[in-house]
Amino acid sequence: MALDLSRFAKAFFEEAHEHVAALEALLVAVDIDAPDDETLNAIFRAVHSVKGGAAAFGHRDLAEFTHDFESILDRVRKRHLALTKPMVDIFLKAGDAIGEHVDALSQDRQADLDGMSRLRQMLLDVGNVTTAASHTASSAPRFQIALRLDRAQFSDDAIDTLTEDIRGLGRVSAQDVRALDAHTVAFSFDLDAELDADELRESLEFLASADAINITVRGDDATPTVATIADDPDGDFGFFAPSPAIDLLADVSMSTAQASDADIQLSSLVDATSIRVNVGKVDQLINLVGELVIAEAMVAQAALTLDRGQHTLLTNGLAQLSRNTRNLQDAVLAIRMMPISFVFSRLPRLTRDLADRLGKEIDIELQGEDTELDKSVIEKIADPLTHLVRNALDHGIETPAQRLAAGKPRCGHLLVSAAHLGGSIVITVTDDGAGLNREKLLAKAREVGLEASDHWTDADVWRLIFTPGFSTAAAVTDISGRGVGMDVVWRNVHALGGKIDIDSKSGVGTTMTIRLPLTLAILDGMSVTVSGETYILPLAHIAHSVQPLPGDIKTVNGAKLLLVRDEYVPITSLAELFNLPAAPEGAGILVILEMDNMRTALQVDELLGQMQVVLKSLEANYRRVKGVSGATILADGRVALILDAAYLVSVAHSNTIANVGDTHGG
Repeated sequence: MALDLSRFAKAFFEEAHEHVAALEALLVAVDIDAPDDETLNAIFRAVHSVKGGAAAFGHRDLAEFTHDFESILDRVRKRHLALTKPMVDIFLKAGDAIGEHVDALSQDRQADLDGMSRLRQMLLDVGNVTTAASHTASSAPRFQIALRLDRAQFSDDAIDTLTEDIRGLGRVSAQDVRALDAHTVAFSFDLDAELDADELRESLEFLASADAINITVRGDDATPTVATIADDPDGDFGFFAPSPAIDLLADVSMSTAQASDADIQLSSLVDATSIRVNVGKVDQLINLVGELVIAEAMVAQAALTLDRGQHTLLTNGLAQLSRNTRNLQDAVLAIRMMPISFVFSRLPRLTRDLADRLGKEIDIELQGEDTELDKSVIEKIADPLTHLVRNALDHGIETPAQRLAAGKPRCGHLLVSAAHLGGSIVITVTDDGAGLNREKLLAKAREVGLEASDHWTDADVWRLIFTPGFSTAAAVTDISGRGVGMDVVWRNVHALGGKIDIDSKSGVGTTMTIRLPLTLAILDGMSVTVSGETYILPLAHIAHSVQPLPGDIKTVNGAKLLLVRDEYVPITSLAELFNLPAAPEGAGILVILEMDNMRTALQVDELLGQMQVVLKSLEANYRRVKGVSGATILADGRVALILDAAYLVSVAHSNTIANVGDTHGG
């Protein structure tokens, strides 16, 4: 039976993207004036790996493009071509083209072959590529090369590409190809090349495994002078008498056992210390573990009614079950944890390209790239973080001339960092630019009809940049000016249950700080009751709770305000909001919720205590409900709604402003 490579295709696409990402990171970081051998070799290997996979899976256009690309990179790493910035620019575009082509292949759509053809010509032009044969002197050593390959590992296209690669090393004066048996193909070549035996072997080992290569170096008299021939006990791997070339495209039948062996050989190319698992399977596992945690809590709740003295074994067993369940939950959640480097890795390229377009010199520094957070959070924070970096590059950091005039280094500095803080991750974007201009922001706000007060704190003024449609840019460009980027940041961060703060000093720079939960599957909450119903408040947004005295509450135009630390905070009654029976006057507790420097006092009947809950999507199982961000199942089996702190705070302030005006600052 023919070998089915389709089930390896997804692994090829994933690994191709990893190689493209590595290529981009290496090209952005390379020292153009003094590139080191290790970096140049790594750049070459990234492209070579994509080429090998493309050839193996029959993607001829991609294989040919990457073949030309690696030929130029090979000349660069051997110092036959000097690396330049324009060359790196084209290499980066070529990497983009490879990524886009892989995307097209993975999505089964037509790739941009015209664009790839243009880039291919640019590669050839920038490298001024000529064939290796034209550089081969008449006195160059002649090599006799023999390769033995397993047909299970090489498609017909891969074999064709391999022979082209060998021809690219020099001038091939003789060639023979034959099938040794049903699943082994042997090649022999006479090659003239400006390489020594070790360099040739190194080049060939990119094409085939070391034990599948035989090299003999011959002198001018055609007699072997130096031999580096591997052991060949079968006697069928050395050079052999010429014979008619076989049809490489002929179908070679394979037994089921042979096909299985080939599968194993292909699978062995993947790192044996890790496995690729579909995210859907991981999510299913996390959901099942969540159900297990809920079931364990229900059993533990029921066991509280039993006499511990009479049921010692059961009590001890439940305690052990509880510990193991929590450990299992932590371990399963860790599977979804990924380093934030998956997001950070795209920022150096973004900085490089945008700085060039803006005529600025900017150096980016990344810290905490190994900091881990949930995959779902990483996917959703990528766009907000990109917007923040673009904003810092465009609006924050000045041009070299402006920086020199201000007594600063001509090259600006951008620091992007990540770190764990408690149960959250903190991401900061800091630039050493001009900082935010308070007067300019207030003037722009009034110009577009926004309410703005000179008495506002700096934090209040800085928040204006998150207003939809708000922008201080003098002109709209393809980079900025429409006032939508920072609005997207605010909405996306809050959708993740996070918050964003700004600290800015004129002439010194600006720091944007994002605080996010590590995972969206687990929530630390406070359990409260209102009219007999249980609700969960996100613990991250609870400042404190108070039992007010009669004189602490004021009523203005029907709106109730709580005096807390010399500031009046609007009171929100959950019973009124959800149309539940109201508690007696003066009863209950007020929980102070805080979001974006705005606060509200939430009136509840009782605090039951802190708890960690497994999040369930209310929208997926019912529909979206205002004021509710999700649900969870309690230990007694009842469903409890998880309240949306951002919604509660915004509603409270909107109602207060409508009734009594802005009370911020007392």
